[in-house]
Amino acid sequence: MRTMYIKFSTPDDDARGYYELALHSRVSSFKNGIHAVPIESLQLLEGQHISYRRATDEEVAEANGQIRTPVALVL
Repeated sequence: MRTMYIKFSTPDDDARGYYELALHSRVSSFKNGIHAVPIESLQLLEGQHISYRRATDEEVAEANGQIRTPVALVL
C-alpha cells in the first residue's frame, strides 16, 4: 500500500474528508492537520469534491518529528 501525506484546504474539508476516509478507507492523523492516506483513497475524496493538497516535505518532517521526539520529562 502506497501512502500519501495530505492536508485539507479548509476545516470543513478536514472534517468531511476525515469522516469519509475513516468510514471507507484508512487514515492516520498527525499534528498540524497532516493525514497519511492510501493513494487509492484520493479518488474517494475527489468523488466527494473534498479539497486537499499534498503536504510539503517540511510539514511531513515536522509532523513525524513531533511524534518521534517527545518532550523530556524534567522532575
